[in-house]
Amino acid sequence: MKNFNETIERIKSLFTEERMFGNLVVEEKSSEEEDKEEDVDSEESTPKKPECCTSCNCWEDCGGSSHFNGTNGRPKIVVSKSKTYFSISYDGPKSGYLIKHAKCGSGDSLHQLCNVLTYEINKYLKGKKLKPNIKNIEFERDGGEFTIGVTLTSSEKSYKLERRGGMGHDPGPSTVKGVYGDRSGFEGPVKHSSGGITEYFVTFYE
Repeated sequence: MKNFNETIERIKSLFTEERMFGNLVVEEKSSEEEDKEEDVDSEESTPKKPECCTSCNCWEDCGGSSHFNGTNGRPKIVVSKSKTYFSISYDGPKSGYLIKHAKCGSGDSLHQLCNVLTYEINKYLKGKKLKPNIKNIEFERDGGEFTIGVTLTSSEKSYKLERRGGMGHDPGPSTVKGVYGDRSGFEGPVKHSSGGITEYFVTFYE
């Protein structure tokens, strides 16, 4: 037993000497280094909110098309408007970028074009005697490209356009009718679908 204990003590001694003189290489990371690695992992798995975004409306806070212009990997979003036709187009990744959403997060970037559409078209329609033709909407998605075009007609009142939809699932018409169905001049919902995106559009006047 005595020899066995001496052997154990000798092994411990050798192990300590090797660590002291660098013969035994053991990589140890400080808590600061470990925290840094964790931060990198979290940044890669959860896209950051753009620095210019002070609220959940990153589209407006970042400057709209001037920020989402296709540079530095960002999606390119183009808005075109006239008294007869309003269109918006998207070219970029399916997800990973916060553009405009009901809550802060990355979401489906491509699908968020629908949120930007209603935001921009209603801003344009406000005070104008124009009405969206919800039955005649260009709605085309092809991979990372998405275009929505809305025909506008003259009207006695100033109308708004609203929608509810989903990417990869059909939320059903009740999702939008239940929210806006009691508005004056309510029409719809009209379903438009392309490339896995389904939207139900309605219109009503202010």
